[in-house]
Amino acid sequence: MDHPRLATTTPYPDETYERLKYRRIDHGILAETGPERIGNGFYVLLCNGGTVRFTGPRNRTELSEDDLLMLTPGVTGLIDTCGTAGDTDLLYIAPKFFDSLPDGQPLYQQLTWLRGDGDMPFLHLDAGQAGLLRQTLALIARLPQSVRTCRESMLRHLCGVLLLQITDLVSRTNGKGPVSVKHADEIFRSFKRLLVGHYRACHTIGFYARQLHISETYLARIVRRTTGRTVRDQIAELLCADAKKLLECTDLDIKEIADALQAQHGITIPKTKIVQDEPIKTFGGYELKVKLGYEVTGTLKVVVAEA
Repeated sequence: MDHPRLATTTPYPDETYERLKYRRIDHGILAETGPERIGNGFYVLLCNGGTVRFTGPRNRTELSEDDLLMLTPGVTGLIDTCGTAGDTDLLYIAPKFFDSLPDGQPLYQQLTWLRGDGDMPFLHLDAGQAGLLRQTLALIARLPQSVRTCRESMLRHLCGVLLLQITDLVSRTNGKGPVSVKHADEIFRSFKRLLVGHYRACHTIGFYARQLHISETYLARIVRRTTGRTVRDQIAELLCADAKKLLECTDLDIKEIADALQAQHGITIPKTKIVQDEPIKTFGGYELKVKLGYEVTGTLKVVVAEA
C-alpha cells in the first residue's frame, strides 16, 4: 500500500520542537545505523510497511503494516528493524504538552486499561483506521511549514483530534467505552497550572477561584480532596521552596534575605518566627533558628557587641 511521503524530520520552530516532534523512520537507514533508544515522553508509532521492533523493559513487540504502538513516559526502550523495506511514522509528544491538552487524560486512562499488567499498548488497525491516522499525522507534520498565523491553536487542535482518534480505537479494544474526565479533575489541573504562574504574587484562594470561575468553597474542597492539603498549603510550599533556594545559594545576611523575600515574593519574617531558647545576656556571636515555613528553617547569625 502506498502512503504519502513526508519529510524525515519535520523542522518545527525551536519552542515547538521541544514539545512535539514528527519523524518518518526509514527501515533501511535504521538497519544501517543500528537500534535507536526512545523514551521519556508519549510516543505514537504507526508502521507503514515492513517490520519494526520495539524492545521495552519487559517484552518485545514487532509491528507490521497498520500496527499501532503507544508509549507512555514511564516506558523506554530500543527501536530497530527486522528488514530493510518499509517505514514507520513516529510522533513524540512532551509530557507537559500532553498534560496541557484537554483530550490527553481520556486517552491516558484508556492506555492504562489496555496495558493491563505492564504490556505495551498495541493495536492492529484495519486499512481505513490506519489511513485516518496517517492523514492526521500528515497535517501535524506539514503544519509548521505551511502556517504562519494561529499555529499554536491549530497544532493543539490537531493533536487533540489525533488523541481522540486513538482513544476511540483503544476504547473499542478495551470494551469499556469512551472516558469522560471528571469536572473536578479538570479544575484541579487548571488550578495547578495557574498556581505555577502566579504563586509569587497571588497568595489568596479568591484569586484562583475567580480565574477558574468557581466559588472559593468549591475550589478548597477539590484541592483538599485531591491532595489532602489546603490551597494555602499549596501556595506556601512553593514560596518556601523559593526561600530555601535563597538560603542555600546566597551570602546575604538574614535581614537582606528577608528584604529580598519581601520585595520579590511578598514573604515577611516576623520576630515571632525567630526561635530563641534563652535570653542573650553576654557579648559574642549567636546562631538563631528562623522558621520560614513548613519543614523549612534558616539560621540567623547575631553578634552582640558593646555599644
